[in-house]
Amino acid sequence: MSCVSATKHVLKPPAIGPGARIGVIAPASPVREEFVTRGVAELERHGFRVRLGRHLYERRRYTAGSAEARLEDLVELWESSDVDAIFCARGGYGSMELLSRVDSDIFRARPKVFLGSSDVTALLASLLARSGIVSFHGPMVAQQIARSAFDVSNLLRLIQSKEPGSLKASGLEILHPGSAEGRLWGGCLSIVTALVGTAHLPRFEDSVLFLEDTQVKPYQIDRMLTQLRLAGSFDSVRGLVFGQMPACEQHPDQGYALQDVLRDCTRELGIPVTYGFPSGHTRTDTMTIPLGVRVRLDVDGLTTLEGAVA
Repeated sequence: MSCVSATKHVLKPPAIGPGARIGVIAPASPVREEFVTRGVAELERHGFRVRLGRHLYERRRYTAGSAEARLEDLVELWESSDVDAIFCARGGYGSMELLSRVDSDIFRARPKVFLGSSDVTALLASLLARSGIVSFHGPMVAQQIARSAFDVSNLLRLIQSKEPGSLKASGLEILHPGSAEGRLWGGCLSIVTALVGTAHLPRFEDSVLFLEDTQVKPYQIDRMLTQLRLAGSFDSVRGLVFGQMPACEQHPDQGYALQDVLRDCTRELGIPVTYGFPSGHTRTDTMTIPLGVRVRLDVDGLTTLEGAVA
């Protein structure tokens, strides 16, 4: 199956409401039970039921068990008629190991709400590129959800309502002015860059691209953005949104701001660019954004032009 263009028709998962059952998996790094327990309690507080993957607490070096075990949890919960959505427990590393083992037809046959960020960007990308399914970049069960460090109303609206709506955020900086419309895609910059040259990276034609990361130095961000530019990834991008990028500095007295680097790296693109959108790794409560739906980018943030669920 070829990669899905950003302008091609995508599949929207069914909306889920109170009482829906959410499956929880760890496709990347190991998770601590105490944090999962807190995240599950938070989901239950909002009216959801929860089912944990059978291999959720396994460990193998720096991953949550073997690739086979992590994939088994993903496929089992996805194919289960008793599970309405799948939320990832955390990121770290390991999601890319699953990509060559995934049968994309399994996901396309039964679209579901799939939520994650950070290293899970690899799975979000593959769902859109290989299966054409809208997915959700946002809080994870053993991290932001466990700490109640996420915008609850934003998440619930996106996965429960078929209507378009606002994804406005305060404190955004305009690096290059303008407005744009396109299909939203993106995630963790390190993972997006690592997927270049694979069949699991969606095409960026006529898209609004969101990129964020954490604990990478400005020159490393410069290098990754340069790689994407040289690969032609930015050629048809209509607008670019950067996240808050916490801890992305060389040292406290480096003499320049990250925004200066981002502004210079994107100057020749000739498109609107903003900085500071709170999704993924953030300094404030994280927001959820729907990947694969059409949005409008302006000075206040993003507005969805269609619902993210069916």
